[in-house]
Amino acid sequence: MEPKIEKGIPMPPRGRGIYKRLADEMEVGDSVLFIDDNTFSVTKFSDNMANGLINCLKKNGMDGCKRKMNDGKPTQTRVWRTK
Repeated sequence: MEPKIEKGIPMPPRGRGIYKRLADEMEVGDSVLFIDDNTFSVTKFSDNMANGLINCLKKNGMDGCKRKMNDGKPTQTRVWRTK
């Protein structure tokens, strides 16, 4: 069966995703704590999650900063909305 071109089919909307939902609910001064749970093979998982939230904040005209919360295990990274 050969694929055929179909016209007029509407594209369904994309989901908002976890970062967009968090960014929409955060007010200036609010923070989110990401904790490494060591279930993924990715190193610095909490740092990657924090970067994702900060990128989402920036895309939506907001600003944020992150800090590593402890030097032990598990690693914790906190993100604050600053603007």
